Amino acid sequence: MASLWEQKCQPWLSEDGSIYSKTDTAPAPSKDFVQIYITPNEIYFRQWKIIPPTRADANQQPVEMKCTYEEFPDDDGLRESISRNLGEREVSYVDRLIAGQIDYPNRLPRKILLRIMFNLDLTSIAKLSQVNKQFRELGGCDALWSKIYMEHTTQPVTQELLMLTDQKGWKEVFFMNKLQLQRNLRRQDPKPPKEKSSFFMTS
Repeated sequence: MASLWEQKCQPWLSEDGSIYSKTDTAPAPSKDFVQIYITPNEIYFRQWKIIPPTRADANQQPVEMKCTYEEFPDDDGLRESISRNLGEREVSYVDRLIAGQIDYPNRLPRKILLRIMFNLDLTSIAKLSQVNKQFRELGGCDALWSKIYMEHTTQPVTQELLMLTDQKGWKEVFFMNKLQLQRNLRRQDPKPPKEKSSFFMTS
């Protein structure tokens, strides 16, 4: 029978059965790939050594370390490996996760998060964008700011405006003052080609 923690994790499990998974590159000068993988019961840390193919040990298997939730607070080797390769903040995140603090907002689908942000005022969007990398990306994306632009301005959506947003993004265009916007729109307006002069011979 599943424990209460396993039941709590069940709706948030990925297809691979993890409650959390992250793959990254180890800090320079190392080029190794590292992964942390957490199930409802265990914590895994894997490291793939990037070795020149000419070396005899080039085909070695990834190094794997694992422990249970109960063992992790005292597993100095695993904690140090995670900290060295992914940072101390990652260790703190794992500590909070195995203590039952699931970061629910970060696990919601992108469409749901955008729908939430659509209903916030500009100040709240700015504050939410400072929470983490995911919300920073959402807080600056065109899907969000194109909708905000349509709701807050009366500027008609012309071909020149679309060309400008392709170059600068909807967020930057939204915060342009009217003079800046008009100046930039004029730069997008294609000028008609000049007619060539024709010369006719007369008899």
